[in-house]
Amino acid sequence: MKLSYSSISTYETCPAKYKFQYEDRLPTQGSPALSFGDSLHRALRRFHDRPVPVAPTLPELHEMLEGEWLSDGYRDQAEERLYRDHAWQVLAEYHTANADSFRIPAALEFRFTVEVEGVQISGVIDRMDRIPGGGYEIIDYKTNRRLPPKAVVDRDLQLSVYYLAAKEIWGIEPERLTLYFLLPGERMTTVRTPADADDVRRRIATVAERIEAGKFEPRQNPLCDWCDFQRLCPLYRHKYEKEEGDPAPRMTEMVDEWITLKREDWQGYRRLEDLKALINAFCEEHGYRRLFGSDGSAIDRRPQHVTAPDVERVRAILEPLGLWEQMLTVDPKKLSELIESRRLAPDVEDALLASREEVRTQYALYLKDPARSRR
Repeated sequence: MKLSYSSISTYETCPAKYKFQYEDRLPTQGSPALSFGDSLHRALRRFHDRPVPVAPTLPELHEMLEGEWLSDGYRDQAEERLYRDHAWQVLAEYHTANADSFRIPAALEFRFTVEVEGVQISGVIDRMDRIPGGGYEIIDYKTNRRLPPKAVVDRDLQLSVYYLAAKEIWGIEPERLTLYFLLPGERMTTVRTPADADDVRRRIATVAERIEAGKFEPRQNPLCDWCDFQRLCPLYRHKYEKEEGDPAPRMTEMVDEWITLKREDWQGYRRLEDLKALINAFCEEHGYRRLFGSDGSAIDRRPQHVTAPDVERVRAILEPLGLWEQMLTVDPKKLSELIESRRLAPDVEDALLASREEVRTQYALYLKDPARSRR
């Protein structure tokens, strides 16, 4: 099997999208963001591809951008011009920050293929620099507008794959792994250890096993709104069938009624919580235990004592009586969350599903409300 960072990341985000894109090889649409990012990458490759440790001038970098600019995916010339002007601004700031410290990279746009747990992993390392005083730094360019949390960078799959590739190809362990966010002009640097390398090997093996087992279930995620395959996705099937002619108008009426009631429920819950806080504060201030409404109904304010048992003390009491084992139970909710994480190998997932004494599927209804998420 052949995989890449992109295909692994796609599978972990949504197995169904992986199938549409990599198994079925369905076409995807170009976008301004993709062309913008590719153009910056190509210009920076030319900027660093020098036989001498002297940076190109700013006008030369501008010419490089013009020569490498990709026009795919833009709606019109005005949008393309906006992106091109922004790209030039980004590169001008990059030149200011990097020209004086320019040095010849140890590797540039390096394409690799390495075997990991029987899987052929391919990729492209944007740049690898020698660190003054010894060691190496792998750098990957990003065009995200916002910096991610440091914890996300510390778990970044792409950097972990590059770390493995450096060990396999050059026999080195890079001291630094850096994501260079071009738009804010900020670097975020992390490290990897041999233990991290073992974790990513297991992660790759799990994805490969799940692909071979045909596990391609759709998964709701923040990128769904931009997916090229919504029309084919089981999660969005009804949306497009409705657009082409509602197959069940009466059911749509019931769906609309349920959504309306759910929104009212949300509003009522929020108001209840607001009133609860105000009532509790009033009672605390004036020492009331009970408040009466205008019709004689009353609100009782009763203390609730929430305690958590000391596990070791409980064990010391129950174990001599042979009752401790009765207290050890599997949390069904946590078990379901583990299974649905799609991070388990197929045989492990199937074994856990089969381990349930009673196989019963229940469905809860949740409202995904775009209007609410925008607030």
